Amino acid sequence: MIVRPLTSVEVKSAKAQGKDFSLHDGFGLLLYITSRGGKSWRFRYVHPVTKKRQTYTIGRYPEFTLSEAREERSKLRRMVARGIDPNEVKKDARNEQRKMYAQSFQAVADEWLKIKIKEGARSNTLESHNVTLKHLSTIFRHTTVHKINAADTIQAFKPFRERPSTLTKMVITINAIMDYAVNIGVIEHNPLSKIGKAFPAEKNEPRATLQKERLPEFLSAWNELSLWEPSKLALLFQIITMVRPSEAGGALWNEIDFDNSIWQIPASRMKGKRPHVVPLSSQAINVLKEAEKWKRCDYVFPSWRKENKPISRCATQAGIHKTSFKGLIVPHGFRALASTVLNDEGFNPDVIEAALAHKSADAIRNVYNRSDYLEKRRVLMQWWGDFIEAAERGEILETSGDKGLRLVV
Repeated sequence: MIVRPLTSVEVKSAKAQGKDFSLHDGFGLLLYITSRGGKSWRFRYVHPVTKKRQTYTIGRYPEFTLSEAREERSKLRRMVARGIDPNEVKKDARNEQRKMYAQSFQAVADEWLKIKIKEGARSNTLESHNVTLKHLSTIFRHTTVHKINAADTIQAFKPFRERPSTLTKMVITINAIMDYAVNIGVIEHNPLSKIGKAFPAEKNEPRATLQKERLPEFLSAWNELSLWEPSKLALLFQIITMVRPSEAGGALWNEIDFDNSIWQIPASRMKGKRPHVVPLSSQAINVLKEAEKWKRCDYVFPSWRKENKPISRCATQAGIHKTSFKGLIVPHGFRALASTVLNDEGFNPDVIEAALAHKSADAIRNVYNRSDYLEKRRVLMQWWGDFIEAAERGEILETSGDKGLRLVV
């Protein structure tokens, strides 16, 4: 049966007839018209292997004109003649598109973050990752990892040169994600491994700390500060217990053992990934009793904005910025102050390091020190608590340098 080719006028003027029907152009090409008037080009052919009749949708009219549909028909006929099924090719192309989407930076970054969560990354570490990923996602969200290269990344990172700390985290994080992409077989190599050299190294200045002589002045300013009380108590608790800011801010009531005056911090919240037991001085207990007056959730120092959440990791730093000590001290700097004072007082350096939960470079020494010094640390922590209490009264306890004799092993 000879089919008369369609004309552009016939295609354009074809109307709905209450049911679906087709207008044939010949050699398998037809215009399919729905009962509602929708038009699309289709190609009918015999499968090169199964010999069953198949239909391939080329696309909608008028997106595809008559001449364009004929061009597609010619390509499809050549494929069939070569033993290739057009529908299989289309299916493979769609799968490739889905695969490419799954390999977008955002998708790979999400998978990388899930791994970090499973590995037990600390809450403040995850919070830092999320902040950094927001910056990276703004740049690379829909970009496939295959298309990410060093030159474009360096150019995109240049606006962050005025924020060196943020830039450093971005360089480290995107390299970790790209390394992960290599390890799961998405890409063969990480093209960003050297981009850190394109930016000047951030000056690693020591954290700001105080001279002990100014501690009374600071504590006076802090206690008089107009600030959410749990935030004020959190910093005092951190100073007295000598822990890291995130460890104090995230303290949970179920970690506190009032009967034995100890605070048991689980490994998941510790920088060294090992549980840490803190002997609580009488001053630390007093802070906790004050915090009980503000008890509203599982956290010792609750957020005033978010339900069942601790104070933000920036809360105490923001409070310091409201005092005249802005730039002179950061929360973490009080650990350095404690170390200096306790060493001057003559306490055993190993006991001080254990109190600070510092990890020795000597792996064997770490094993032996894992459960040692609890009672010695109890003496140390009470002395330090007395030192802080005296400072709150405006006094500085003079160091005698004799504690090492009492605490030697």
